[in-house]
Amino acid sequence: MMFTTAAAAFLALSASTAEAFAPSSSTKTNNVRSAQQPLQMSYLDSLAGAQPLSFTATSSSPPSTFGELLSGDDMNDLCAFNAASLDIQSTISSNGGITAAQIQDSIRKANEVVSIIRQNFPGAMGSSEILERVKRVLDIYNADNILLTQSVCPDEINHEHGDITDLFIENIGGGKVFHLGGLAGVPFTGKTGFGAYSAHVADGGHAFVLQAPHIGMSDDLELGKYSREGQDHAGSACGAAVGAMCHCIAGNPMPDLATATADWQMNFLIQEIGKRMPALNACAEGNEKQAELARQTHQIGKDMLEQCLSTDFGDADSMLFVMTGIQINMPFEFEDYFQPLSFEVRKKDGSVVDLYQEAFGSW
Repeated sequence: MMFTTAAAAFLALSASTAEAFAPSSSTKTNNVRSAQQPLQMSYLDSLAGAQPLSFTATSSSPPSTFGELLSGDDMNDLCAFNAASLDIQSTISSNGGITAAQIQDSIRKANEVVSIIRQNFPGAMGSSEILERVKRVLDIYNADNILLTQSVCPDEINHEHGDITDLFIENIGGGKVFHLGGLAGVPFTGKTGFGAYSAHVADGGHAFVLQAPHIGMSDDLELGKYSREGQDHAGSACGAAVGAMCHCIAGNPMPDLATATADWQMNFLIQEIGKRMPALNACAEGNEKQAELARQTHQIGKDMLEQCLSTDFGDADSMLFVMTGIQINMPFEFEDYFQPLSFEVRKKDGSVVDLYQEAFGSW
């Protein structure tokens, strides 16, 4: 069975995920249709105004929906749905058509990616979903005059169109951003950097800090690696964090920060990761250890950030919003994910309001 248009592929994918996305009934149709009879429309199909799709089958008992054809690979993650849709369109563009088996493989692959993310980074969401949730909270606080700062690793894969860094700059920072971060997203600009940033906040304005290390997932679904465009192999991501851990695992001597002026940031990471090796050594090799490395790196950055933060800016009504987490560089056609780990607002009277539950709920 071969589908030769992007619309056909999208309808197939929509039907396979209808149960996950339909707002009410999860009842499946079991009636067998004859060849060339229109397939059952999904909820997403109807929203798009799609027409029922006919197909030619050699089987004497063709499936009643593409969902049955694809062995019930349902989805409940919009990012997985979008990624599978784009993967299917790419296959059609390259090959001039797509088989049911290839559609099923795209869905399976997308679901497997999401399963790994949920297992290792509970509460992680697509960057666009994170943005919408954060904006809702900012609206509650009438915080619409914000100067944004980010403490994120300078790796180019963290600053691509549609990444959380890009989305926050355009939709929260008004197209502007002050950079605090160095390797692994640690705010190496320190108190001086934060002081310079906060001095730029407008009178009556607010500050928003995003701090996050990052971790990649390769096309082979390995955490701690990333399949970069134009390279025939996956490389480390975050390379600095992975490199620091490898230094410690190898038993190499700890660097002297007093003399390591040419590579101070990396040597600082080695020192800090070295202190956390008991927790890392307790993890199984592979994805579990890499996920733990990201969590430990997040804590290293957050600890330094706490030493830098101040509400000495703006006027009496100015607020400081601080969000930290882990940026996840996703494979295939996925938008990057983000695992929020803390979100709060600090006011001039010294009060701190935890915004995590309000923005992201529980998982």
